[in-house]
Amino acid sequence: MPNLSDSIAEYIRKRLAESPDGRIVIQRNDLAVRFRCTPSQVTYVLDTRFHVRAGFLVESRRGGGGFIRVVKLSLADHMLLVGELYRQVGTHIGAREAQEIILRLQGEGLINDREARLMAGAVDNRTLYAVDVHWRNMVRAGILKGMLSALMNERAL
Repeated sequence: MPNLSDSIAEYIRKRLAESPDGRIVIQRNDLAVRFRCTPSQVTYVLDTRFHVRAGFLVESRRGGGGFIRVVKLSLADHMLLVGELYRQVGTHIGAREAQEIILRLQGEGLINDREARLMAGAVDNRTLYAVDVHWRNMVRAGILKGMLSALMNERAL
C-alpha cells in the first residue's frame, strides 16, 4: 500500500496528465482535506517531488485566496527548463543534486546517454577528489553551469 506522500504525488501527477496544457491549480487545504493530512504534508510532497530538477515548476501563493500552480515542463519548454536549472544550480551544488539535473536533462531528451555519462563523470566526487571539500560544491556548480550554458547556446542556434 502506498504511503501518504506517494498517494498525494500520484494524485497530482494524474491531474497533470489529464490537463490539456500540463498545468493545474490546486488548493493546499483542499488536498489536505482530501488526504486527511496537514497542509504542511502537502507542502512536503511539492517540495520533494515537484521541483525543477524533476521537471516541474511550482508557484505558490499563500493567504485567503492562495493557490498552488504546478506546471509539467515539456521538451517544448527546454530553454526555460535549462535556464531554470542553471539558475537553481547557484554557486554551490552537491553531487546528488547535480546527478538529478543530469537525469532530468536525459529524461527530457535534451542530452543522450553518452552525454549524461560524460556530464555525470565531470561532476562526480571521484573526479573532484583533489579539490578541497570546502570548495568542491562550488567547483561542481561552475562545471555544471558551464555545461548547461553550452547546452543553452547549442539549442539557441
